[in-house]
Amino acid sequence: MAQVMQIMHIHDLNPKSMIEIGVGNGLTSTFMRDSGIPVTTSDINPNLDPDICCPIAEIVEKVGERTYDLVVCCEVLEHMPVDQIEDNIKTLRSLGNRLYLTLPSYAYAYGFSFLMKIPFVKAKDFFFHFFLPKKINLSKTEHYWEVGSEAATKRKSIINVLKRHYTEVRSGRISFQPSQIYFVAE
Repeated sequence: MAQVMQIMHIHDLNPKSMIEIGVGNGLTSTFMRDSGIPVTTSDINPNLDPDICCPIAEIVEKVGERTYDLVVCCEVLEHMPVDQIEDNIKTLRSLGNRLYLTLPSYAYAYGFSFLMKIPFVKAKDFFFHFFLPKKINLSKTEHYWEVGSEAATKRKSIINVLKRHYTEVRSGRISFQPSQIYFVAE
């Protein structure tokens, strides 16, 4: 359900074209293509059959001068060292003027979520959660960092990095997976 909410967020941004960094299971790019949106995919893993296979640092040279209306990067940046956040955001910014980014939170979420649909009104998601910090050693996972796992990765710090490259940044939690934080930068 969390990925469906992510897709709803992306679709609500009404992209004219998009590049998805990190293919994952392919659901996002498939849905967007089926919605008539031209999508380019990029991933480091050739087994995922991306349109462009390369690390983020090399993507600009692969796409050349082409830019996209929306850059989508979900659950990717935490797989790279924290000192690369600024360079990665700069690279993502060079690909397009708008960014939809998700990152995992270094907190466990407890509570509930629901989706409400009232006739003639857009569906609205609600969640009521409280959060407790994780007590895990990230070096034993695939993640170098998560939002809030250290000072440089606090949500406010990530927003500040984004604000150096975009004029408007908003952030929230994905209601059906509140341990995931989204950022929309324009």
